[in-house]
Amino acid sequence: MKKNIFIILLSYLSFSQEISIQPYLQNIGTNSATIMWESNVNPFENTFNFIQWGENINLENTTYGIYDSSVPPYYIYSVTLEDLNPNTKYYYRVPQIYQNTEIYNFNTPSVSSDEESINLIAMSDMQMDQSNPNKFNEIVNQGIINYIQSKYTQELNETIDMILIPGDLVENGNNHQQWQEDFFSQSHPLFSYIPLYPVPGNHENDSPFFFKYFNLPENGSPGYEEHWWFKDISNLRIIGLDSNGPYRITEQLNWLQNILTEAESNSNIDFVFAQLHHPHRSELWTPGNTDYTGEIIGLLENFSSNSGKPSIHFFGHTHGYSRGQSKDHSHLMVNVASGGGKIDYWGEYPNSDYDEYSISQDEYGYVFIQVDAGNNPKFTLKRLSLGDEYIFKDNSLEDQITVRLNNNPPEKPVGIFPNSQIVNPDCVNLLGSMYYDSDGDEHGASQWQISTTCTDFSSPIYDEWKQYENWYNEINLLEDYILIDEQINSLNENSNYCWRVRYRDKSLAWSEWSDPVSFQTENSNLSNNLLENFGAENGTNYWNVELGILESLSAFECNGIEPFIGEKYFSVGGLCDESELGYAYQIIDVGPFEEEINSGISSAFFGAHLASWAGNDKASIGLEFLNQDDQILFATEMYSSELINWNLIESIYNIPFGTKKIKYKMMGELFSGSDNDSYVDEIFLKINTSNCSYYNDENSYIYENKLLNISISPNPFSNQTILNIPYFKSNHLEIYIYNSLGQLEKKYNHVHPPTFELKRGNLKSGLYFLEVYDNKNRIGITKFEIK
Repeated sequence: MKKNIFIILLSYLSFSQEISIQPYLQNIGTNSATIMWESNVNPFENTFNFIQWGENINLENTTYGIYDSSVPPYYIYSVTLEDLNPNTKYYYRVPQIYQNTEIYNFNTPSVSSDEESINLIAMSDMQMDQSNPNKFNEIVNQGIINYIQSKYTQELNETIDMILIPGDLVENGNNHQQWQEDFFSQSHPLFSYIPLYPVPGNHENDSPFFFKYFNLPENGSPGYEEHWWFKDISNLRIIGLDSNGPYRITEQLNWLQNILTEAESNSNIDFVFAQLHHPHRSELWTPGNTDYTGEIIGLLENFSSNSGKPSIHFFGHTHGYSRGQSKDHSHLMVNVASGGGKIDYWGEYPNSDYDEYSISQDEYGYVFIQVDAGNNPKFTLKRLSLGDEYIFKDNSLEDQITVRLNNNPPEKPVGIFPNSQIVNPDCVNLLGSMYYDSDGDEHGASQWQISTTCTDFSSPIYDEWKQYENWYNEINLLEDYILIDEQINSLNENSNYCWRVRYRDKSLAWSEWSDPVSFQTENSNLSNNLLENFGAENGTNYWNVELGILESLSAFECNGIEPFIGEKYFSVGGLCDESELGYAYQIIDVGPFEEEINSGISSAFFGAHLASWAGNDKASIGLEFLNQDDQILFATEMYSSELINWNLIESIYNIPFGTKKIKYKMMGELFSGSDNDSYVDEIFLKINTSNCSYYNDENSYIYENKLLNISISPNPFSNQTILNIPYFKSNHLEIYIYNSLGQLEKKYNHVHPPTFELKRGNLKSGLYFLEVYDNKNRIGITKFEIK
């Protein structure tokens, strides 16, 4: 009987003694490391507040630590190991009354002078989503651990040195169970091998649990320990910041400035990575934008420009991924969510397309950063995605950028065209020289400026910064943009201008500006706006409604928005009265332009400002070119926008021969909710009766009196386009199309000028060259691109 009682008691004690949070690593340095865990072992009744450790699995050392109260009956234990050796693997475990933990291990970093390369993970906002409660566990195990094991032969913690988490580790920082089950349990065993360095997000609620669970460097401002801090590892300085409301104070900014000033002159530091929770600008969720973060970015930008040392700030708050770069500084801005929190899908909340950002995705994932030290320091940032709730991705590489400390800028460009020429004010293509970078970096961006004087570009009349990609709402909006070519559509006639351009490589170095070159504009051949009631100021008059509803609305009428300009704007599909699809049009008689149209030199310049309430519904515009019998000669694609802000959409199309009328169409499509939030304002259609001014090829000066100015519009195109061939000596021309390798792809016989509809057919996406012959005489050349 006594034996049975003892067995029952032993079983009860064994069951009742538990580690609620497995050991995890904190604040590892070259000579020290902190190991923490949570247990229901009462420190007043037992002395199990120690770890066994050593340089092998024999664990020859024992070190005691301290404890802090958690939620009864739990206590948080912390043991700090001192006098460790740099670049050394140590093994450890936490003994318990009846069962020890597994034996884990960690590595101390090398001293900075060893110039060792390091790797780190950054991820954010793993707060549990009730619809996907185990997503964080999936990201840790199927994501990070599987990725490292599949790509590297070394152990996990010999590949990853640290993990950064810029906030929102749990849904409610005051909920103890969420810390146990949603964060630590789901992340196990990752943090038992690799130290994590978090900063608080708004969902931590400034909770004492955050500061009890984490042992962060206490080198911030007195009284704000662990709210902001820094840590150096190899050639990298990591800075943690607190962007939550009560801590958006000058004291934190002053501290940051001092830390950055020291890093400028610290020869051991090549890069600075900061992390904080709130974005300055978020493409996927604009209500999360925070001005205070903008002040922090300004300090980091100035640091990078003053020191020549590139920097990054990681953030979260918005549940998705974004990567951008400051225009004038070697600074990256990277949203490293979602680590498990509910995704902020496109259109679910207000969105905005910011110039700085190259890519935004509404997906789960994390960021892997490789930092190289030595003589040629650099870092490579990779975004690995696990997809979303509907499309699974297996550590898919979605984005990558490499930034070097020692980065030669691209070669200074030369302004090729226009250069002292007289050009069309309504359409001129600026052309810079070919891009060249001695480091082999690819072309990352171009900035174009036009001024009224060659000696002062402080207030340019045109200033445009274009990057090599802009992934927004699942579409690369700059997919077909050529970085050495920029089209300008609206200059003043009979005016003098100067222009210049500079190129940026993908490692964020800008070239010098090209030397300014001058040009003049001639008389404008662009007509006035041919549309009536183009701004809805006269109700819906002059517009024919074929489907659904068209409304003319005042600011905020029926819970709408403000007009782009004036007192009214169009709701295509209806807001006060709704319809799922709205379709309206005007038909414009272009008879007065018949001579120019049939000469093959006319184009239609059209556009509008489009907007939506939350980015869900879609407004679009397009044209149909009609003959005298109202038959369609050519129809443009429908150009659309789903942005919440007013967005100018415009395009130019060559007008086909025989066009008598142009049908201007606008459409509004409802995709969610009951209101069709498709808004249109300041609509225009203008006829250009002269060709766009552009540089043809390197021999254009030789051939300028011999070759025709053939234009293709639109260019690039997806399915079909219009060629304008202003030539009347023959009705039997030949067209030859060559690919970029000079191989003949297509030949057309018996082409009748002055217009020709070119269809894609079986041509693949890419760059093509086109020649026009009359008999055996080449009369024109040009190039085009197919999307």
